[in-house]
Amino acid sequence: MISFSLLLYCAVAAGGYLLAVSAILELVERRLKLTTGLPEGIVEPFGFAAMLTNFVLEAMFFVVVPTLVYSFFFYLIPFTGVRAGMAAAVFAFALGVIPAVLGLTLRVKLPAAYVLFVTFSLLVKVSGCLIII
Repeated sequence: MISFSLLLYCAVAAGGYLLAVSAILELVERRLKLTTGLPEGIVEPFGFAAMLTNFVLEAMFFVVVPTLVYSFFFYLIPFTGVRAGMAAAVFAFALGVIPAVLGLTLRVKLPAAYVLFVTFSLLVKVSGCLIII
């Protein structure tokens, strides 16, 4: 049986973590001025609407979907703990993010510092969310 209170707790805790880390990483990105080498037409000015949209998209894929999947498959494959969450995060990161980022950098000339920061920030976000879940 699925514990809906635990499911809600995991979603809220991971969502709070994602919101806090996203805000911190946005401040770090602004301080480091990582988008200075990019053309003006490519960079979207980052305001409240863009941050909210980005948070909702990341919350869907980093929090809601993994929480629902974990709640359904927990009884079939019971794994818990920080190491299991980190292993799942690295697995998801290796399958989802790394091929997309590498393919993008081969086709579009982006500054290496920006690509590394975005890749690292996605790893921090997905790792924290899946460890909490």
